Amino acid sequence: ADRHVRLPARFQMVMAANPCPCGHGFGKALSCQCTPLARRTYFAKVSGPLLDRIDLRIVLLPVTRGDLGHAGAEDSAAVAGRVDDARQRARARLSGTPWQVNAHVPGSFLRDGPLRLPGGVTRDLDRAMDTGALTLRGYDRCLRVSWTVADLAQRKRPTRSDAAFALTLRAPSGIAA
Repeated sequence: ADRHVRLPARFQMVMAANPCPCGHGFGKALSCQCTPLARRTYFAKVSGPLLDRIDLRIVLLPVTRGDLGHAGAEDSAAVAGRVDDARQRARARLSGTPWQVNAHVPGSFLRDGPLRLPGGVTRDLDRAMDTGALTLRGYDRCLRVSWTVADLAQRKRPTRSDAAFALTLRAPSGIAA
């Protein structure tokens, strides 16, 4: 408790979980009989501190036959180009700092430094933190995601909508926060 050790590590972790014990919780055509208590108990098996370190939680619905044609699917090269443009935007904004991408910027710098967003933009994040629905770590992660969303949309700064979207990605409807 009286010592802190910082171990450098850079990795991306991708996790997957069923929405409930039976695995059918979000499929409309599938029948799930799990109670809300059973879902909460199921998700309680994943440690809160681990969940707090996950930036994006996305609900994926089962693939349907109609999805097989990839109608409207975006080309990977186009997506990669947009991501590269967004990273260049972040790199330019962060020039003169030790960081190059939003994921590496400390929360304290985003909350109190030159990239601090006005209260009108962070209103939903502030409310979530005031009610205990969001920890400080979660707040900082939402700020980073907000900046990334703005970069992808080619905006200079995040909007309230970007911050709200980041909060939604943090705990989408139906998943334990």
